[in-house]
Amino acid sequence: MRPSSLLAVVPALAAALALLAPTAASASPLQPERTGPSATAATTGNDISYPQCGRSTPSGALFGLVGVNGGNAANYNPCLGGQFAWARTTPGTATQPAAGLYVNTGNAGAQASWWPVSDSDRPNAAPSPGPTGALPVASVTYPSGNAVGCGAKGTPYGPECAYVYGFVRAEQAVEYAKEQLGDLTGRKWWLDVETSNTWSSTDTASNAASLAGAADYLTTVGGAGSVGVYSTTAQYRTIVGGTGATVPSRPDGSTSPLIGVPEWGAGAPSQKTAQSNCSVTPFTGGRIALTQYVSGGLDYDVSCKVQY
Repeated sequence: MRPSSLLAVVPALAAALALLAPTAASASPLQPERTGPSATAATTGNDISYPQCGRSTPSGALFGLVGVNGGNAANYNPCLGGQFAWARTTPGTATQPAAGLYVNTGNAGAQASWWPVSDSDRPNAAPSPGPTGALPVASVTYPSGNAVGCGAKGTPYGPECAYVYGFVRAEQAVEYAKEQLGDLTGRKWWLDVETSNTWSSTDTASNAASLAGAADYLTTVGGAGSVGVYSTTAQYRTIVGGTGATVPSRPDGSTSPLIGVPEWGAGAPSQKTAQSNCSVTPFTGGRIALTQYVSGGLDYDVSCKVQY
């Protein structure tokens, strides 16, 4: 998952993390599948996205994960339909569905091409590729039904408007996916949380609010337990200011929906390390469902013994 960025959080740290953490939409071209008895474990899948447009899809994967966006939350993967068709041909495993989706996230603030000024503010139609229809939610509210108060509470780039931003960007991603793929009821979703996306370097509460907005909207589509987070411990802590139960609450004070969700962990240099990472302490406070490693220009994903 290597999105293009407008502003990195703590540039020196982000650069260091980029060397340590492989990304789920690596810009490297797809390479021929490895051969031999240790080519893949019985629990290994692959993830692909816009950098793999026009290239062969992986062979032999037990499950597939496909990126909806085109590098950041405001752009879209032009090859989503064909890549998801590949993912649906994989058999899946006892703990992983055949086809999963992930979305780019961020808290772009003043760097954004669109930033909400009210709970009902919406961006103009995205240039192709992008969602073409009207967004279904007229005005963003919290799960409680209460108004968020973007433009009426806090500062213009504070947590309230960040929550609306994350919610609406997730809403756009879902609408684009629906137009390309059809019904998404019950589908599993991953939030791609990386320092190479655009985040506030000083306001982790607003970063956490943007992610909470995205998670809340995706939950309305996939249902309870349908949202997980892809990241590394260091990147996640840098962005939201903590891990596990220390993630900041929603702007209304309610508990963050990020706490306890499934984790897709990046950063492993090999399949063996990825498998051992299934038992490390999860940064979400939940359980580790997937771990990722890169080999031969491909992103591989190990399915841990956790249902997702």
